[in-house]
Amino acid sequence: MPQWMRRFLSRKPLKWHLCLALVTGTVARGLCAWFVYGPQALDDYKHGVWPAYQFFAGLPLDLPEYRSHLLVWILAAFIKAGFWFGAESALAQVRAMYFGLAALSLLGIYGTYLFVRGVRSKIFGPTALYLTALFPLLPFVGTRAFGEAIAMSFTALGFGVLEDARRSRSPSFFRWTAGFLCLGMAVLFRFQAGLLFAGYAAVLLYLRLTPAIGAAVCAGVATLFAQVGVDVLSGKAPMATLINYLCANEGGAAQYGVSPWYNTWAFALALTLPPFSFVFYRQLRGVWRRHWTWLVPFLLYVLAHSLIPHKEERFLYPILILEMWAIAGLWSAAARNRWARTVYTRAFLIICVPALFVACLINTQEGEIEPAAIAESRYGAVTYLDHESLFGMSRVQFYFLRPPSVLQAVGPESFNVNAIDEALERNPAHKAVALLTSVPDTRDQLHALEGVETWEARCLKMQTSGSLIDRLLYSLNPAHNQRRRPTWYLFCERS
Repeated sequence: MPQWMRRFLSRKPLKWHLCLALVTGTVARGLCAWFVYGPQALDDYKHGVWPAYQFFAGLPLDLPEYRSHLLVWILAAFIKAGFWFGAESALAQVRAMYFGLAALSLLGIYGTYLFVRGVRSKIFGPTALYLTALFPLLPFVGTRAFGEAIAMSFTALGFGVLEDARRSRSPSFFRWTAGFLCLGMAVLFRFQAGLLFAGYAAVLLYLRLTPAIGAAVCAGVATLFAQVGVDVLSGKAPMATLINYLCANEGGAAQYGVSPWYNTWAFALALTLPPFSFVFYRQLRGVWRRHWTWLVPFLLYVLAHSLIPHKEERFLYPILILEMWAIAGLWSAAARNRWARTVYTRAFLIICVPALFVACLINTQEGEIEPAAIAESRYGAVTYLDHESLFGMSRVQFYFLRPPSVLQAVGPESFNVNAIDEALERNPAHKAVALLTSVPDTRDQLHALEGVETWEARCLKMQTSGSLIDRLLYSLNPAHNQRRRPTWYLFCERS
């Protein structure tokens, strides 16, 4: 590390760094919740955002039997809290959910503080705190509607409590139990986190820490009863969610796609920024010697997921903060190493600082959802005249296309004043017509309607929806990244 960085990290008390990490982490997650409301994948909207709205609105719940209602209940509570502050549109409500998730993700920062406060190094603790708060991927992950994202924070909190207890002279049974209960909460949101629970319990058994093993057993029983409670309150048989989950993913969920075994390890390694991180090879033995107790369950988790046929990056979300701890350990151990200072630190700052702004400010798959999100929040009931737009083909349009709004598939010849007036006459309660297309050849017809006034409406300026990242990915591989295409849209307001 350069001298200015070492001075900044070592001269202030750890609690001061905790406060700064909480503030900066809150700002980063808040920006991400506001600007990055697009789906990461189909599941975060289909099995999180949309069922949460259905539960809030009292609608029949569209949720597979193998999905837990716990995530839905929490997200619905965030919607209700946002509703008290006037969040009534679909866009405002998804932001309310993401703001709630952002607040919940701060538990990971506090868990990191508990983990590092007993470590002698004055550099390791602050480094781990700032990596947890500001590593570019973490604000994004912390605001996604995945059970794995919530499990990430509870995993860090649980390991923070447990490692803090292990290092203390006379840890109480309550502290051991509290730590395992946090890991139990992670299990409720991601069943595979049970590997972390069992792995750490096995480590404590190897260390012959009998009170800790008793606490693990008590917390494990409490976790089972909690899952039974969630199932019963969901109208299911006890443990039905877990049983259905195992049945739906029989054979490692190979029916959803198969990836090579090394994909999991490659993703975990990529977060360390190779090949620049290879300068830490001398520090590996020392970090393992000091931190093997939690690295064992970490590696067990990665190994197990590398053996499962179906792999997704989000499956590793529960251990992301633990990986930040590992990076912090290597980086701080090599703080005075010339190669680490000249190679890794420079590469880290050059890559991660711009990446943080990208992660917090640039929406994902903007062309697919932004036009409808803006139209619904601005006008409420809208008629969409759609010619092959990404929104018209979207698998998450169900969230933004709320009754009494309607979506009508049309040809390019229907982008004219007559079609606009007819749409408003058919739907007298609608306040606007939105014309959408993702076909470049149709863009000029939208452009020709700018500023036009019909009998029923006044058309505004044509807009282009598509974030910088979407445009870059689409330009690199248009055939593969069709969902990254731009969408052109025009609003015509009722006069």
